[in-house]
Amino acid sequence: MAAEPPSDCPPLTQDEKADVVIVGGGFTGLWTAYFLTQADPGLGIVVLEQDICGGGPSGRNGGFASGWWDELDNLVALYGAEAAVRACRAISASIDSIGEFSAAHGVDAWFKKAGYVFAATAPQHLAVCEHLVRLAREVGAPDELRELTAAEVRARCDSPSFRGGALMPDGASVQPARLVRGLRRVLLERGVTIREGTTVTRLEPGPPALAVTPQGVVRARHAVIAVNAWATGWPELRRRLVAWSSYIVLTAPAPERLAGIHWTGGELVTDLRTSVRYFRTTKDGRIAFGGGGGRAGTTIGESFTGDKRAVVEAAEGFRLLFPTFADIPIVDAWGGPIDVSPTHLPAFGSLEPNVHYALGYTGNGVAPSHLAGRVLADLITGADTDVVRLPMVNARPRTFPPQPLRTLGAVMVRRAIIANDTAEERGRKPNPLAAAIARLPRKMGYLLGP
Repeated sequence: MAAEPPSDCPPLTQDEKADVVIVGGGFTGLWTAYFLTQADPGLGIVVLEQDICGGGPSGRNGGFASGWWDELDNLVALYGAEAAVRACRAISASIDSIGEFSAAHGVDAWFKKAGYVFAATAPQHLAVCEHLVRLAREVGAPDELRELTAAEVRARCDSPSFRGGALMPDGASVQPARLVRGLRRVLLERGVTIREGTTVTRLEPGPPALAVTPQGVVRARHAVIAVNAWATGWPELRRRLVAWSSYIVLTAPAPERLAGIHWTGGELVTDLRTSVRYFRTTKDGRIAFGGGGGRAGTTIGESFTGDKRAVVEAAEGFRLLFPTFADIPIVDAWGGPIDVSPTHLPAFGSLEPNVHYALGYTGNGVAPSHLAGRVLADLITGADTDVVRLPMVNARPRTFPPQPLRTLGAVMVRRAIIANDTAEERGRKPNPLAAAIARLPRKMGYLLGP
């Protein structure tokens, strides 16, 4: 990996002017800055980040750069088959582009495109696989998903819990912190100003847009809001999101055990629970295993960033699916909030002619944030491109109920979904009340839950 520049990115301490101010130094904000430098190297760009670049979800996610073919149901329901396929193709291009960026700029992000396996752990999941594959065929993309027998799944990753599944070629793993820090380095080399340790307390659209911080104000012709789950605190965006927690545990290196379960190809794997568990191997022979925790709400605090219950639930899931790793220690754990949208899909667009946003990745943001960067850069520069005509760009927003129903509902539904999934996986009949609550979002028109 090429060395980062020795200079740091000190906090903002005085007023500054820019062409574009970007609030958030994660993948969305940095990719937006990157594509702006591609479009116009002369633009003055300032990135404001409350922590360090990648200190939020971008640096501590599961490292899944995955396609949208498994989201066809929601995409078709929202936008129709033709637009759904265009969106999926755009994400496919972003996955490949992340690998190309890493190679071109000497960023050792551990990029490996090895495909994505959906593993059924309950009888009900087999019907889900059949539906995914059938829908891909119906929209004219039969090569993007194919069914796997139990033997075929276990030949790629052997767990006694796996009953069958499906394979999506569009899947690549990355080490997310290495990718985001490499992207930061490239932007500094291109003259982008990055101010870390700088919290934006208010954004006034203007024009000019004013990003107000405790130590200074940045005035700019355009502003970008790229703050992931922290958008729940922005008045203009808060009803478009709820936050759920997602946590990962990491094992000690055990390459010989990975060989013993045939998991040497680098495939990404998830189960098909609604409260999905996701897992992959690492370059140094570990398993990173994550899952959606039960924490939900709209205020980001210690309950999200220090959720010990979510760590325990992720560890229990790992031990359940991989009993041959019983004596391999878990050596680390991390996680935090993810920004969940009413459609289970992100949205990109403009709140004002000069204020732009991307949000709602719902736990799948590595590749979509790259696409978001392209979209937001084109919206800012006024470029008439295929990506600004994607169906989730400036689509009519869907919103969650007002408070306190939003937080109370999110908490109840999240715990009900986990209880429902656990009962199905263990061959028990789900509690009728939990099952009814888990299905409530879809009955209300949201594309969430079973």
